[in-house]
Amino acid sequence: MSSLPAASPPVPPRSRRWPRVIAAIAASAVLVLTLAGVGIDVASSKLEGNITAVDISETTGREFVPTPVVDEEGNYSAVNVLLMGSDSRAGETSKKYGDPDVYTGERSDTTILLHLSKDRSFATAVSIPRDTWVMLPECTIDGQTVGAFEAKFNTAFEIAGPGCTVKLVEQMTGLTIDNFAVIDFTGFKEVVDAMGGVEVCLTEPALDPASDLDLPAGTSIVDGEQALSFVRARKTLSDGSDLSRIKRQQAFLSSMIREASSTGLLLNPVKLYSTLDAATRGLTTDPGLANIDVLRDLALSVKGMAPGDIAFLTMPWVERGDGENVLVNAEQAALVWQSMANDEPWIKPKKSASASKSKDTVGNGLTVVPEDITVRVLNGSGVAGRAAEVAAALEAEGYIVVEIGDAPSSDYVQTEIHHDAPSAEAARTVLAAFTGSTTVADETATTITIVVGSTYAGVESVVIGAQVNENQQSGGGEQTNAERESDVITDPTTADKVRCA
Repeated sequence: MSSLPAASPPVPPRSRRWPRVIAAIAASAVLVLTLAGVGIDVASSKLEGNITAVDISETTGREFVPTPVVDEEGNYSAVNVLLMGSDSRAGETSKKYGDPDVYTGERSDTTILLHLSKDRSFATAVSIPRDTWVMLPECTIDGQTVGAFEAKFNTAFEIAGPGCTVKLVEQMTGLTIDNFAVIDFTGFKEVVDAMGGVEVCLTEPALDPASDLDLPAGTSIVDGEQALSFVRARKTLSDGSDLSRIKRQQAFLSSMIREASSTGLLLNPVKLYSTLDAATRGLTTDPGLANIDVLRDLALSVKGMAPGDIAFLTMPWVERGDGENVLVNAEQAALVWQSMANDEPWIKPKKSASASKSKDTVGNGLTVVPEDITVRVLNGSGVAGRAAEVAAALEAEGYIVVEIGDAPSSDYVQTEIHHDAPSAEAARTVLAAFTGSTTVADETATTITIVVGSTYAGVESVVIGAQVNENQQSGGGEQTNAERESDVITDPTTADKVRCA
């Protein structure tokens, strides 16, 4: 076979600093590209002028004022930020996202509760399904009190703006929301375009005639218009539910974070400023977060965070029984909210490499767990979308997929696992996951590369001997049954992983 394309230069996990990290979590991109302390202080006043500040004190009963991110002793506080994507059609002339004359007003089309840890070692982003049936709180706006009735979650935004959504989330979670940020359709599209597009991954073609979305299986770079269609399309993709759309949104935001983590963006001052300008122009926040010094300090406070430290999950839910809406799974959701209140990561830190590579093995003698293995996947099978399919299956088993693409040719029969000498033990685990595959020693393979052949028959689960012994010796370190069940419900992932829709 011809030589494989070179892998993207590996980036040391802890070197991807905050300026490149959270750029997109803000219901699509905005909070963390914002002022990551990368030498743009001279533009601060203009960027601050871009932000629209909204006072929600009447609705919430308390003020949101600029609060120092760091105290005099250099200590940070844990921060909870509510990120909302508005479905306002204001300024839209086409009807591809719904007739603006029919769909008037605003609803929180996407809502994510973001928790930044006190030590800034991790972030947890929880998506709240818009079709969750809840009891709305009483909300006062323009002197009138509304709410106090049952409705869909996103009704709070519609009847009383972001303040009512903040009040509702505080009622649901028992947490205090420190800040909020809202971005609308136009702002989202402009950020994606300013970044030069974002990569999306599909296991099968996506076609949504209403929004003109037409993407092939595999990977594509989408512009702002396509991106908005991708994250908003519902009825024509997957099972048509808001819950499947949430997974697609989380995958897209993870891709944005990885893109924002690239040196291509940071080392291009024009592109970087253009992105920051678009981000802040599309941003509506509380007066506290609208302060440019607070935003800059917040960005700098998490400068050590990497995409792998950012967890995405969905609020636990149960069917309401009407075929359309869901209810909060109170027992399981309480575990999520408590983890935030306790400032604990939902996805626990990985086991150390030394533990996972213990020679005290059993069975097949494999020594490296999937969670410690980073791979790239190339499609050499000739089957469209196969790389994306394999990537999704690998991630479900715990492997970290950092890149997918096409092999130099499409006539591979046997699946090949290319690796260098230091990766030999990890490659043995990957080999065991692919029946009928073979390993290929390749000192140029800086990342284990899987070239999928036409005989691919699925990704097998592997048992690591060290895993068994560690579990037997772990004592009180094991998860409770409730935590295991909630992991299934929340379907957690981290932003460093490629998640194919």
